[in-house]
Amino acid sequence: MPLVELEIMAIINQIGAALFFGFIGGVIPGPILTAVFTEALRKGFLSSLRVIFKAMASESILAFIILATFSLMAIPQYFPYAVSLVGASVLIWFAFQVWKIKDIGGTGVIFSFWKIFFLMFTNGAFWIFWFAISVPQALLLRDAVFGGQFLFLILFEAGWFIGTVGMVFIFSRFRDILIAKKLAPLIFKIFSLALLAFAAKLAIEAVVYLANFSH
Repeated sequence: MPLVELEIMAIINQIGAALFFGFIGGVIPGPILTAVFTEALRKGFLSSLRVIFKAMASESILAFIILATFSLMAIPQYFPYAVSLVGASVLIWFAFQVWKIKDIGGTGVIFSFWKIFFLMFTNGAFWIFWFAISVPQALLLRDAVFGGQFLFLILFEAGWFIGTVGMVFIFSRFRDILIAKKLAPLIFKIFSLALLAFAAKLAIEAVVYLANFSH
């Protein structure tokens, strides 16, 4: 196969990888998906889209900064785990907010842009995922296409959006059933406990890593 065709195939594979990684990031259970499900149950599918766009904007801003500065400065390995400790406290606070929800609807805004942004910023799993997986893939695409690292970001977010919207759309189909059977308050409690579980996971991983790192 000619060299040009091999290069084109490599670019196509890298583009497919960007979409795939984004899609997987969108469907894997985590704090953001739990927040989106909570909003879908609380106010419906269209309202949950606002949380999705806030999360996508937050991730795009942080990922852009990572990609733009990654080659200019060395980020300590302990950084993702250090911010995870803060992220755990944010998740606990979110869990408390969700636990207090008793009725469908409501006028309060739980998941504002800055809350979502801060949650994303303090999510150690986000930093680890981008450093370990996304950045190397983005740099490969950069070597193949001018500005490829930012093309990777666009494709990644497109895949993430498709995956997340697909998951919340499926979940929202059960909203009427949950309301009719008066299971919504129970589901909110389950979401709250899920957020606490994510918080515990972040905190334990961070403490174990930092304890080993200090030695």
